[in-house]
Amino acid sequence: MEIEEIYEELKMIKEPISGEDIVSIGIVSNIIKENHKIIIFLSLARRTPRGPFSFAAHWHVYARIIKDIVKVLGDKVPEFEILDDMSFQRYYPSEEV
Repeated sequence: MEIEEIYEELKMIKEPISGEDIVSIGIVSNIIKENHKIIIFLSLARRTPRGPFSFAAHWHVYARIIKDIVKVLGDKVPEFEILDDMSFQRYYPSEEV
């Protein structure tokens, strides 16, 4: 699947609060192809107001977006990773401990 096709697939995912698609409102900040893997960068840390309460209040929204991305791309993109574009926190696939 090409990067432009992935952007189109991600436009089907709505941000739970605003109802707008995650590409149009800038949550998906970049998508790159590295060898055979797709890396999707999300702008989540930038959007979170400072402080632990703010993070806790926003995390359920971010978790929903990540789950929806995995659901939409899971069968179409064999290998992909979701990272935060500021902190480089890895959201998917989950780290195995």
